[in-house]
Order: sequence, then C-alpha cells, then structure tokens
Amino acid sequence: MRRVIISLMVLGLFIAGCATRNYVAEQVKPIQQTVNILEKRVNELSDKVDSLQERFNSLDGKLSTHERELRETKALAERAVSRADEAYVKAEEALKKAESSVRRAEAALEKKLKK
Repeated sequence: MRRVIISLMVLGLFIAGCATRNYVAEQVKPIQQTVNILEKRVNELSDKVDSLQERFNSLDGKLSTHERELRETKALAERAVSRADEAYVKAEEALKKAESSVRRAEAALEKKLKK
C-alpha cells in the first residue's frame, strides 16, 4: 500500500511538473513573440543606420571635395584681384604719361604758333 501511495505521489508530481512546463510555455510564448517582433525591428533600424552612415560618409567626402575646390577658387580669385590691381596701377601710370605727353605737345604747339 505504501508503494501505491508513493507511486501516486510521484505520478502527481510528474503531472504537476508537466502542467507547470505547459503553463510556463504558454506564458513565455507571447513574450517570445514580442521579442521576435522587437528583434526584427532592431535589425531593420540597424540596416537604416548602416545606410545612413554610408550616405553620411559619401556626403562628408563630397563636402571635403567642395571645400578643397572652394579654397582653390578663392586662391584663383585672389590672384585675379592682385593682377587686376597691378593692371590698374600700370594704367594709371600710362595715363599720367599720356597726359604729360599731351601737355608737352600742347606747349610745343603753342610755341610754334607764337613764332
């Protein structure tokens, strides 16, 4: 009789253990589904971050190129302004010489006319 009671108790514990496992499985199933959904979303966001990183790197490279080109253009413009200033100075000198030549020519002409 004792053996029957012990056997029933062991059987009861085994059945209770199975019920507990089923209960745990039922409780874990919605949580696992949520985790799977979140994991999928994290992977999607990770892909987007990678894509944005690639775009950022591309834009950063383009920005560096444009900055370099801008520096080169600025240097060319500065040289052009410098050369224009030099040309202006030479033109002023030529104008002064021309005005001086005109005055001398006028003076020579007046001298000739007075004779």
